[in-house]
Amino acid sequence: MDFFDRQARAHRRTRWLLVYFVLAVLGIIATLHVLAAWAFGRPFTDLHLLGMIAGGVLVVVLAGSLYRIAELAQGGRVVAEMLGGRPLGPQPASLQEQQLRNVVEEMALASGVPVPDVYVLDDEAAINAFAAGNTPGDAVVAVTRGTLESLNREQLQGVVAHEFSHILNGDMRLNLRLMGALNGILLLAILGRILFEWGLRLGGGARSDRDGNKSAVPIFAMGAALWLVGSIGVFFARLIKAAVSRQREFLADASAVQFTRNPDGIAGALWKIDRAGSRLQSARAEEASHLFFGNGLRESFVGWFATHPPIAERIRAVAPGFQAPDGEVSAAASGSGAEVGPGVAGLAAMPAFARTGARESGHAVAMIYALLLSADGATRERQLTGLALSPEEGAEVERELARRGEITDPLAVIDLALPALRTLSPTQYAAFRARVRGLVEADGEVDVLEFVLHQALVRHVDHFFTRSRGPAVRYRSVVPLLPDLSVVLAALAGAVATDDAGRNDALQAGVASLNLKPGAFPMEATPGTDLRAVGAALERLAEGDPATRRKVYRACVATVGPAPGRAALLLRAVADVLGCPVGGGSRELEQALGLSA
Repeated sequence: MDFFDRQARAHRRTRWLLVYFVLAVLGIIATLHVLAAWAFGRPFTDLHLLGMIAGGVLVVVLAGSLYRIAELAQGGRVVAEMLGGRPLGPQPASLQEQQLRNVVEEMALASGVPVPDVYVLDDEAAINAFAAGNTPGDAVVAVTRGTLESLNREQLQGVVAHEFSHILNGDMRLNLRLMGALNGILLLAILGRILFEWGLRLGGGARSDRDGNKSAVPIFAMGAALWLVGSIGVFFARLIKAAVSRQREFLADASAVQFTRNPDGIAGALWKIDRAGSRLQSARAEEASHLFFGNGLRESFVGWFATHPPIAERIRAVAPGFQAPDGEVSAAASGSGAEVGPGVAGLAAMPAFARTGARESGHAVAMIYALLLSADGATRERQLTGLALSPEEGAEVERELARRGEITDPLAVIDLALPALRTLSPTQYAAFRARVRGLVEADGEVDVLEFVLHQALVRHVDHFFTRSRGPAVRYRSVVPLLPDLSVVLAALAGAVATDDAGRNDALQAGVASLNLKPGAFPMEATPGTDLRAVGAALERLAEGDPATRRKVYRACVATVGPAPGRAALLLRAVADVLGCPVGGGSRELEQALGLSA
């Protein structure tokens, strides 16, 4: 499964969604024009009436859609709270909630996605879950109370891994756009109902004379027409939503198996849904029905409206030999002993103080400061002076610094800390960012860890506070981006090897993956690279379309090869900027996702 291909498909589906939406609006305008001409006794060729109808419909639909889209721009938490979700705090109240947090963090490390915020739908006894957001940086994963109470650990892993696929593959933004578009058509139906009821009151009230009844007819007719035509719009929007969702669920199920390496986990969760049900009670479940792991609504008697494939088909697709368990499995069970995935191993290898500290904002800030402090005593003193910490903050940083050596994977700590950083107030975060900048600039150089941290903050926390959109697509070919790509590949080659021959071999491996004509663009490995220049080059490379970014990323992977350490860290930053959140440059995971050269 190719991540960039999935992104391209999501973009194509977005375009088709817009086409279908425009056709639906045109159909609504045409139908309303015919009904209005009949109600007012005007000819069907009356262009003035058509213009008034078209203008009114466009104002109502666009206003409703834009309002909802602006609301959803705040991220996935809007959807979670709309459905009654409760954010999971840094100290979960029960073992089930602690298990959920652990599983979410494991899947984040396995997939290279920033750890999302976690929500629990306390009032929902059915088994279901969803992921929502515009970008990985503002994504949430939400599960129902029934999911926590009914699934064992490996089944919960399967469900959460399925949702991480939706975070990875670029469909989340499409889902939220779909919710916004649907709201505009729903608003038309709501306005029609108001006019319909108003016309009824006018026709049956005190003004019951002939003229009064006659004056109510146009209002009644327009209200009925808007209500009816708005319902037709909803009908077609549901068809679009179902068509977008169904095939995607098969692909997300397959991703869950790749992340967990255990097909029985997600198959067992689907089997339990088949027995216990997945229908949500929230009155607003209809709006988000295409986001859910299982069908969150009443089963439709018309297959066209089904947002999810039949459960039996989904089970056969991921685990053809799946055998239903003889008895119920405890939700506290640890699993069947399947092969441990990279996220589980990564979280288990992390010191307990780092796991728990990264979840709370104050500790997370202190840990990041400690990771950035220089090993050189004089430089470290300058850094600490520049931080201007309170005595309490200073003591916390000193404690984290004393045990920094126990952290073998600082990148995992940064990933776990991102949700806590998003809980800071805007003022607190601005102060944190200024201090981070001071720590990085204290020695006049930018090392790889500092560079990776900067990219993670820019992509997944800065955007959360600024609500800025990602880079626009400006390039549909790698050719105009070759000068920028040469900077990045040279930096990666320099991180792979310290000798000229090793650097050149790594660089040429990356260049070869581009399939350029011989001599089309010569590239040369250099001993040292300014990471600030790398950052600027990556900003331009991120403006390529999915096909272009695929070529860029595969060239980067080919350059790094199996090299660990500094090269893998730098590859992670490249993946982050290009919108391909693959954890730590993991070759094994890249192969599973179809990203290896």
